[in-house]
Amino acid sequence: MNIKITDQVIKSVDRFTFYDLTDASIMATINQINNANINQTQEVVWYQGKQGIRLAGFDRNKNVEVTCQNGYIDIAAMSLQTGSDIEVYDGLTKFIEAPYIDEIFTEDGVTAETTYAAYSPVAGAEIEYIYKVNGSSIAGSTKYTQAAAASAANFAYDPATKEITLPTGVFEAGEVVLAQYKYKATGTSISSDTEHFSKSAKVVIDLTTQDICTDAITHSQFIIPKAKIDCFLYAA
Repeated sequence: MNIKITDQVIKSVDRFTFYDLTDASIMATINQINNANINQTQEVVWYQGKQGIRLAGFDRNKNVEVTCQNGYIDIAAMSLQTGSDIEVYDGLTKFIEAPYIDEIFTEDGVTAETTYAAYSPVAGAEIEYIYKVNGSSIAGSTKYTQAAAASAANFAYDPATKEITLPTGVFEAGEVVLAQYKYKATGTSISSDTEHFSKSAKVVIDLTTQDICTDAITHSQFIIPKAKIDCFLYAA
């Protein structure tokens, strides 16, 4: 592959690849780039004479700043920014306690079935609350807590079957039960805490460029041997 940068205009920024500084393995790569910018700056320190006249300038602190937005969330790139490792959860031996608000229709006013098997480290307290919703708002709704058996003030729950036995005489057939609980979820996560900070990496920026004389399409690259990743995160 011919890589050329002279006499080129940038048609597209195709990929950012981040390499580990120790073993050169890929730490992250993003390829849905928009609003990419490369800026080089340096500081000039002036030696001044009488009445502040500038006599000589000394250059120092040359920097290259690269910014971009990716079209989707990339957890590996976020790991570089937060400085934390990616945690992988299989949902069995290691899982995320994912909070969930479950809107359930009760067919008979007596029972309802949760979407997921509610989980709590304390047996018998798998569901935090259920609510009898007034209209479309939670405001002013009555909440009920879990107990071993259903009563006028409590509900019962079997996580094996996901069945809620509703408080007696509270719900009618066709009404909505709002259940608040956590469940065992699979997935990946990162955390941003005060003990970890953004990482450093070698960055290679792949570009598609076009020759201004021949119109030939060429692959070009910017290579930054060592870059400090900024911690700024923005999602919209």
